[in-house]
Amino acid sequence: MKWRRRDIAAACITALSLCASAFFAAQWWNITRANNAIAALAAGHDQPAAHDDPARLQAARGLFLISQLHLEEAQAIAERMRDADASARSTLLYALANAHMRQALMIFSSAPMRQVAPMIQMAKSEYRASLRLDPSNWDARYNYDIAAALVRDADPPPSRRGEEMAHERAYFPDIPGAPNGLP
Repeated sequence: MKWRRRDIAAACITALSLCASAFFAAQWWNITRANNAIAALAAGHDQPAAHDDPARLQAARGLFLISQLHLEEAQAIAERMRDADASARSTLLYALANAHMRQALMIFSSAPMRQVAPMIQMAKSEYRASLRLDPSNWDARYNYDIAAALVRDADPPPSRRGEEMAHERAYFPDIPGAPNGLP
């Protein structure tokens, strides 16, 4: 009876170790395949990236698409990576924002501001998203400040001087001095 229990235990341990070996071999194969695809993308060779691929591979595919100026496809990958690794998504969003800024600056001197402003606004929103994921990215913070200086988020409506004075008087009605704020 003791030998049978030992044989059953040995068979269970063997089966579990075979299952664990198969699982880790599959994991190793997936990591190797992803690393090879990332290396190919870095070398300039297009590789597909599925929705269930690792975030690093999806980000590498997005960076490749940005280098080929396919920004809409890279934007779709960034949207698809919403629940992925924050570092990989932050890197992709930062690269997208830089690409939008490059496009805007290339046409800045020759195009009207109404064509340039949407690209800069898109870059600003991508810089903000990148900074939410990685607040320590000082390059993104610096580039966001430049984009914010080029296009303000909410410009105040132009006002006339007479309207300003009427509002100023309403705020400070009890200041001593000559009437209508005159010296």
